Amino acid sequence: MSWGVPVSLAALLLLSGEMLGGAGAVAASGRYRSGHRLVTAAAPPLHQLQVNSLIQCLGLCGRHSSCVAINFGAVSETTNCQLLGQRACDGLPLVADTAVDYYDVYDDRQNLTAETQTPFWDDPSCVEEGYCASECAAEAAGQFCAGDAHCHVKLKPPGGYQCVGRICQPAPNFWELRPGLALPRWQLWRMDWRVWTWKRLKPGTCSLDISVKLGGGAEISIVPTWSDDRDGMRLSFRFTYAKTDLFYKDASGNTKWLAQDATTPDIVNSETFTRLKISWCEGLMTIGPEDNPTMVTGQAAITQPIDFVKAYSDHAPSWMYVDSGVADPWLFEDSGVAEDAVMVIAPEAYVYRNITVTNDVTVKYDCMAQTDCSVALQGDAATPRILVIYVGLSKDKSLLLYFGDINTVSQTVTTGPVLSSTEYNTFTVRYNNGLVTIHRNDAANPIYSVNAPHLITVKAVGIGGCCSRKYIRVARYDPAWRTDTWLTEGRGYSNGDTLE
Repeated sequence: MSWGVPVSLAALLLLSGEMLGGAGAVAASGRYRSGHRLVTAAAPPLHQLQVNSLIQCLGLCGRHSSCVAINFGAVSETTNCQLLGQRACDGLPLVADTAVDYYDVYDDRQNLTAETQTPFWDDPSCVEEGYCASECAAEAAGQFCAGDAHCHVKLKPPGGYQCVGRICQPAPNFWELRPGLALPRWQLWRMDWRVWTWKRLKPGTCSLDISVKLGGGAEISIVPTWSDDRDGMRLSFRFTYAKTDLFYKDASGNTKWLAQDATTPDIVNSETFTRLKISWCEGLMTIGPEDNPTMVTGQAAITQPIDFVKAYSDHAPSWMYVDSGVADPWLFEDSGVAEDAVMVIAPEAYVYRNITVTNDVTVKYDCMAQTDCSVALQGDAATPRILVIYVGLSKDKSLLLYFGDINTVSQTVTTGPVLSSTEYNTFTVRYNNGLVTIHRNDAANPIYSVNAPHLITVKAVGIGGCCSRKYIRVARYDPAWRTDTWLTEGRGYSNGDTLE
């Protein structure tokens, strides 16, 4: 097919200002668009007409301030030139049409030059489905894009990246955890009053912007550390609504006080979220509100890199929004979004996720651990209450234990060894209106069945436990566990959205 310029020569067209009657030069690219057209039903053309040549169509586009692309060819009996105000690949797919060629039009040749330097420029697979094929999408932030859709195909999650200035970059409400994976900028953490909860820091992170709401009578501890177990405790920010402590532990485990009972009235409260900043860069520990971030300071002697942060709320649960920089450790690896992602849970810690409030909960997961692969159910009540269903405590026991406004231990059953530190076992734990059952592997009969002495309505589920490190696979059974799993109140992906 030819409209004055052979298609083989039309991959790159330049039109000077003289040809445009004094307007600036424009460039057009038709490579990987031949035999395709933009779906005009989704993007009505600015103007459509019959012209003598491709060069003439391009010239008309150059004179139109809103024209950024053209369809050229046998569009209809009366039209062979459509001037378009939107490019393809931005939610507007190219469709195959052997009678039409689509061209992106640039008023700055540098944009066209940038396109020719993309990894897919010489990729034959782009020819088959056109420039909008998934093979032509950006594979990392910083790569060329023609529209937001180019940043959605291979970068996760959809909407986490956008095309700005022809370059893929994280969307304003996201931050990049690792190449190709962005997480919501603000995450809501639930700080437990029984166990520490762990996160990994993005390399180089030494400060966090947080927003805290204190539980009634609670005392919060935020501890940056180099390890995800007790022995790794290093720097401690501890505060209530009125007082703040800063201290650290030296290599021998001795506590070194930097600030003790420092008066910080109303630094946080139990009614609203209060913005704070904590920092430990090069051992300089600081904490304070937005307008006074160094309200309390102290210099710690540290020699090891800080790779983790853990949080705890003594006496009552508290809540904290965190701005970027931290995530569940497995998300730093490619397997963190796979169906068989392994969640490594530190001793005496749980990984939680929100669920729709219910009286009937089933949790299925694989566990490899020396002891105790338990399920914790958070009650939906004003007073804190957690039912922990212990699975394999001391390798061979199952029982129920309540924490909170009541403390009750239920019937303990010796089941025989049900856990292994070298092989996975599968457990199905169900709480159904007070009846608790535990099934192991494919056995038809439960290894444990008991009626709970106190009923709860469940709003959150945790997996973890005391005493040993656990290796958990749960996403293969429930996609809601495939992402950042601290409670996010619907802001993140812990409520069932997936990253695929």
